[in-house]
This record gives sequence, C-alpha cells and structure tokens, in this order.
Amino acid sequence: MRAHDLLHTRHVRFHTTVLLCIVGELDIATAPLLHHAAQTCLIEPTDTVCLDLTGLTFCDATGLHALQQLADTFRRAQVTCHLTGISPQLKRTLTQRPTPPAWTPPARLR
Repeated sequence: MRAHDLLHTRHVRFHTTVLLCIVGELDIATAPLLHHAAQTCLIEPTDTVCLDLTGLTFCDATGLHALQQLADTFRRAQVTCHLTGISPQLKRTLTQRPTPPAWTPPARLR
C-alpha cells in the first residue's frame, strides 16, 4: 500500500485558525505526509493549529517523532499548536516522554 492510502490529512481554516485532521496510520511510511500538511497550513497567515487525532488508528515511535516535528514546525513559525482527540494510549505515551512536547501539555488536553 502507498502512504496516501494509509494516512489522510485534511485542514479547515477559519480566519487565522486551522483545524488539521489526521486520519489513519502514522508510522515511518506516512510520517512525511505530515510535513506536507504543515506546509499547507502555513501558506496563509496562521496563529493557531489544532491537530485533531480522533481518526488516528495507529502511531508508532516514528509517528510520535513526526508529531513532535510537526509541532516544532508550527512553533518555529510562531503558531500555537494544540492536540485534540487523543486516544488514552497515545495520551499515556505523550505524558511519559522525557522531553517536553511543543504543544499544549497533555494534562490540559480535552
């Protein structure tokens, strides 16, 4: 299968806020798609990106790294990054990471 068959991203813009929905499997094969999604979100002026992970069905260590890189990309562009729709397993993994995330702390996630 191709990466585009395993992971889909879609963004919705409202003024300077973007909702970025990530659906499918996030791993070594699909991680590069997130970089493209970030660049697409930043084409127009953006203050805030909300990453909706409700549709994320699988995320390995490479996927976690890709999420961190995505958040770092937004931070470098001075864009606030929030996560939403996090599964209990992913939330547990995020709270156990030794380095602080570049997004809203998981304890404050909804």
